[in-house]
Amino acid sequence: MSTFAFTQSVASCASFKSVRGRSAPKPVRGAQVIRAANLMDTCRSSGLTAFADAVEKNGLTGEINGGTFTIFAPTNEAMGAFTNPDGTHSTVDVLKFHCVKGKIASKHITNYPLIMTLEGTKIAIDSKTTPGQVEVGAPPQGTQGLSGRVDGGFIKQMDIEADNGVIHVIDGVASPKAPLIGQNGGDGAGT
Repeated sequence: MSTFAFTQSVASCASFKSVRGRSAPKPVRGAQVIRAANLMDTCRSSGLTAFADAVEKNGLTGEINGGTFTIFAPTNEAMGAFTNPDGTHSTVDVLKFHCVKGKIASKHITNYPLIMTLEGTKIAIDSKTTPGQVEVGAPPQGTQGLSGRVDGGFIKQMDIEADNGVIHVIDGVASPKAPLIGQNGGDGAGT
C-alpha cells in the first residue's frame, strides 16, 4: 500500500464512531503531513513546462514555492510566442505579473476585477466582455474615458490544485503596462 493510500485510509477512519458512540481517536500531534506537490512541480506535471522553466531560470522558484499564490500560468504555446514587444519590463516582472498572493479558486475569481500581483501592479480579471470566458491580463488602457480590452489571455483550465496555491491556465502571456499619460501616474492632466 502506498503512503498516500495509507494516509487516506487513516484519515477516513477519523470520521467513524465506535460501537459505544464515541468518536475515533484524534490524530497524533506531530504526525507527518504528506504533501502532493508545490506550485512549480504542479506546473510541470500539468504540462506548463515553459512557464516553470522560465521561473526556475530567473531564480523565482524559491519565492513562489515559499508562499501561497494563485498563478495564471500561460500555456507552452503562449510562452513560445511571447516576444515582450515594448521591452519595458524584464522577464522577471512578466513572470511575477502572473502571480497573485493568496489562493483564489475559480468560483471567486470574478469577485476581484483588479488584483495586486507579485510584480507590484494590478492584473485585471474580465468576465463580461466575452460571454462565457474569463480574460486575465493588463488592465484596459483607454483615452478620453474609453476603455479598451484586458491585454493577456483567456483562462482555458481552472483550479489546478497545489499544496501552496492554485493554478489557472491562460492562453496568452500578460505583461504589465505603464499607465498612460493622464491616468494617475502620467505627466499630464488627470494625474
